[in-house]
Amino acid sequence: MKRTARKSANVDSGTRARESTADLLLRCETENIAPPYVVDPGTYREQQWSILRQSLPIPTRPVPLNSNGDDLFIVSDLHIASGRDDAGVFPGTENFFADESFGRFLEYALTVKKSPGAVLVINGDMFDFLRVTGFPGKVARPGLTRRIRRALKRLPAEPRQAPLMRAQVQGAFEEWSAELARVGIVRSPGELESSISARERRLGLGTEDFKAVCKLNLIRKGHPEFFRALSSWVARGHRLIILKGNHDLEWFWPAVRNYFRLLIADGIAASGKGIDHYRALKERVLPAITFIDDAALVDDVFYLEHGHRYDRFAMVLDSPVLASDPRELAIPFGSFFNRYLVNRIELFYPFLDNVTPATNILPMMMKENFPLALKILFRHVPLLVRVLFTRIRYVWFMIHAVVWIILALLAPVVAGLIFDPGLFSEITGALGSPGPSGIAGFFVTLAKNTGLLIFSYLLARAVAWYQLEEPTSLESYAAARRAGEPFTLMTMGHTHVPGEDRLDGGCRFYNSGTWIPVVETSTAAIREDRTYTFLHVTHDSSGGPSVAGGKLLQRWNDDAMRGEPLVVIGRK
Repeated sequence: MKRTARKSANVDSGTRARESTADLLLRCETENIAPPYVVDPGTYREQQWSILRQSLPIPTRPVPLNSNGDDLFIVSDLHIASGRDDAGVFPGTENFFADESFGRFLEYALTVKKSPGAVLVINGDMFDFLRVTGFPGKVARPGLTRRIRRALKRLPAEPRQAPLMRAQVQGAFEEWSAELARVGIVRSPGELESSISARERRLGLGTEDFKAVCKLNLIRKGHPEFFRALSSWVARGHRLIILKGNHDLEWFWPAVRNYFRLLIADGIAASGKGIDHYRALKERVLPAITFIDDAALVDDVFYLEHGHRYDRFAMVLDSPVLASDPRELAIPFGSFFNRYLVNRIELFYPFLDNVTPATNILPMMMKENFPLALKILFRHVPLLVRVLFTRIRYVWFMIHAVVWIILALLAPVVAGLIFDPGLFSEITGALGSPGPSGIAGFFVTLAKNTGLLIFSYLLARAVAWYQLEEPTSLESYAAARRAGEPFTLMTMGHTHVPGEDRLDGGCRFYNSGTWIPVVETSTAAIREDRTYTFLHVTHDSSGGPSVAGGKLLQRWNDDAMRGEPLVVIGRK
């Protein structure tokens, strides 16, 4: 009887602790227990479009931050997804394999910092929610194409993964429900199971806040060393600043931010440092972690932004949530592309999205796996287009810049056909005629081919000018953003291409690169490792931010256990 009463008391105590923690999280930002999350509506607006120049996003007011004289270590584009499964295998959609290396990098940072404290800044795309496709009860099965290929090769059929026992599935949904309760969301296991649509069972969960919490829980399970490293960083009294990118738009949801705070507190409480979970959360985690929706300005002169707003494929339009359903995030075209196309391809080619230049992807696929290329062409691309055209606003945003150019080019032809209907027959007859022979024919053919080359070049330049391709550099956008501002140091990420540039007025701009593999297929580029990059910012004698030791952009050499200057080669 006493044992039963003691057990009941423990359960009641655990319930009260959970409820008080959830209550603390629900009010932490509104009552300034944690830094508030500020959303500027201008972040989701573009400037008035002009046919003579590219359309840029509206400059917004960055969130002011004070370094307090602490060193800053800036990284970006970690793209952490669901990580290792129970068998220790990474899914094809995972790109981050540097858990232990990142932990060693943080330990190194604490040995080279020149101030008592330190600030770790993750400048966008820390997590890649788009690439987390698992959910409770999901069972992997070999696809039809794979089964046919094995049959043609007379190989034995792959054993199918045994369906999970109902008790296992139920337990997974109960865990999901319990984790949601920790951040104040009440949903029963049955409600959660019925919320998963047929499309989500094929492509992964959607963008609602409770589904994003499930994804973050999967990320935590697949990358325990990474979370332990962050927990240790915060436990020692250092700060963490997280900027939102286009692959972790889910930071917009308070429940996701609060669940991340809980996970860091879990790590601190489990470290054996003698601090309980509630105290770890309230005293260490909440004051130490700042989430930024768009851009930040440190010490009035150091500007930080992920940079996806300057990429038409990645900019979110009008609002962070859908007007038709505010429970869902408004995601850009690039996210549709990843969700409905790239994720499926990377099950066969895990690093496809890491190939640079991107123009080499399609030829490589046609050469390596022609049946898969056909499947993508006739099955996945139509699905992508069909889903995209349910968001007409994005379609118009992508193509409106060239519509008037196309109309201007077609106008003389259309006018000629209206006034002279026989003109079309004359043109097609001239194109179909054999033309002159001999030397004259050679020069006519040469002129035609030269004209086609010039037209192709002009078309490619138009595509770049009107932002119909992903930018490989953000220096020009950084220069435009700096106009009229007192920034002396700027950094962005997004492109995965580390670099440094001098802007007008002595401002130095850095791209912080990435921590995921990059597959370089260009024969004109040296195949060197340009990942694991970071920026170490200290303070000069006047208290202003400066690059540590003049080392510019650095790369973490995990073999040598040190940071090294990255070789940056300028290009015209």
